[in-house]
Amino acid sequence: MRKTALITGVAGQDGSYLADFLLRKNYRVIGIVRSRAPGTLWRLKYFNIHHRIKLVVGDLADVKNLKVLLRRYQPHEIYNLAGQSSVAESWRNTNKTFEINTVAVVQMLELLRVYSPGTRFFQASSAEIFGDTDSVITEKTRAFNPLHLYGTSKLAAHFVVKNFRDQYGLFAANGVLFTHTSPLQVDFTVAKTIARGAAKIALGMASAITLGNSAIVRDWSYAGDIVRAMWLILQQEKPSDFIMCTGTSLPIKSFAKEALRCVGIEQWEKYVVSDPLLIRKNDTKKMSASSARLRRIGWRPEISFKKLVKTMVEYELIQLQQSNGKK
Repeated sequence: MRKTALITGVAGQDGSYLADFLLRKNYRVIGIVRSRAPGTLWRLKYFNIHHRIKLVVGDLADVKNLKVLLRRYQPHEIYNLAGQSSVAESWRNTNKTFEINTVAVVQMLELLRVYSPGTRFFQASSAEIFGDTDSVITEKTRAFNPLHLYGTSKLAAHFVVKNFRDQYGLFAANGVLFTHTSPLQVDFTVAKTIARGAAKIALGMASAITLGNSAIVRDWSYAGDIVRAMWLILQQEKPSDFIMCTGTSLPIKSFAKEALRCVGIEQWEKYVVSDPLLIRKNDTKKMSASSARLRRIGWRPEISFKKLVKTMVEYELIQLQQSNGKK
């Protein structure tokens, strides 16, 4: 029997990679998008799958629409990847952040409980729920300490999933996502800034990459690898929560160093500038975790750190060259 998957945030980085992955596994994919406006579906068009997905314009806060979708499509799996993911925006728009990141999760799980209790649910949780810690994070870590409202909203949703799982027996799982990126990443992320900056330097369009605190440590995963893990989590016999990372952490400056090497620059320090205005007061300084449990269920990252950086820089080079050619 052909399975049906519903993906919220299908037009985003993770959503587009996941939709492509599931289509190749012969799923029917239903995707919720905020708009069909020109430019919003470019990631799906990158994979040439926009015409193979049933796209539904909707808002996660619209309970009636979600109810209709559940009853109409009876999805075997739901991947909740939509959310307000900007730390800065979480301070500017507190209500909207919690409405999307927390309340919407409560509403979806309540609808599943009533109308589709057999549906398997994946929640995109976040490493930001832990905040700063010197220890290596595992599924047993309970030292939750979010440093901003984005992290707090995701922590609340994380426990909502666990509560519904324990109380009602729903197959609901949290995937605690550490930093993962790709050429399709959003512009405000540091990985995208570095990759594009290195490409601009190579093309003579810039003289340096401007960053905040380049000593911040992150675990850098490839989004295409991470969505495979999402699917694998929902194929298990019992629902549970998983840490999603490579298990290797490196500082932001290592990403910059590798990106500049990709364009032939070895003395990378000369091309990285620190701007104090870009340093957030409550930014998580270090994220280090173990992917051991995820590996025990058969997952392995296929793209190395160096290949990930190279892929992103090459993508930005092509985009900038094409953009210049159009002018």
